[in-house]
Amino acid sequence: MTSLTVFFAKFIGAYALFAAAWLVLRPQAALGLIDRISNDPVFESMIGVMRLIFGLAVVSAHNLWGNWLQTLVSLLGWIAIFSGLATMFLPTGLLRRAMEWMRFKEKLPTYALLSALLGAMLFFGGLAA
Repeated sequence: MTSLTVFFAKFIGAYALFAAAWLVLRPQAALGLIDRISNDPVFESMIGVMRLIFGLAVVSAHNLWGNWLQTLVSLLGWIAIFSGLATMFLPTGLLRRAMEWMRFKEKLPTYALLSALLGAMLFFGGLAA
């Protein structure tokens, strides 16, 4: 296990755990932020740029596919690259349509649980490595 795998696993895991807690404890703030971002082309593009930067940082430093933790970290980096590019270059409103298709408002507790589970796997996997 490389030190970068451990770092990214704990970093992404902690973020996912905090995001899950935020979704549960402040759902209206989360939904308000998503609504604001998805209705503003500048904010939407900024989110795409941030995803792309994160994904490029992960993939350029850690494109490893050896064990489950390395694979998960690398996979999340690639997902961030592709979602960042999509958010930057596909038509404005794509994020809003994706949130509607996912029924994000109605299924917010489910998405918070998924974020918490992913975060726990990564964070505790990083601690155990």
